[in-house]
Amino acid sequence: MPIKLIILIILSVLIFLLYVLKNVKKQQLNIENALIWILLSVGIIICVLSLNIFESIAHHLGIETLSNMTFFVGFIFLIFVIFNITKKISIQNKKITNLTQEIALLKKEVKVNEVKQKNNKTN
Repeated sequence: MPIKLIILIILSVLIFLLYVLKNVKKQQLNIENALIWILLSVGIIICVLSLNIFESIAHHLGIETLSNMTFFVGFIFLIFVIFNITKKISIQNKKITNLTQEIALLKKEVKVNEVKQKNNKTN
């Protein structure tokens, strides 16, 4: 791989890493989610700096070209991210359902108390 391309990739990843950290600092991204992107950035830098190891892994897996290995790893990573997002959505849906039920119960309780107060005033 040409040295200019290696430098371009590393600079791009470092800029992305700074962007992720900036969003964490502004509390627009929580640390749990940022950790995935930080690990991805570190992984890309390691792969770019040690292409021989990456090529060796690709060869042992029976993958002919390095670009195919890159797409394979990217595909696996995206499946992992999508699964984690789906899991978080499921958890949030349960929380929303619970909160909705709690609000309904509280509204019912408020109505009952209002009726009791009106009855007490009339008596």
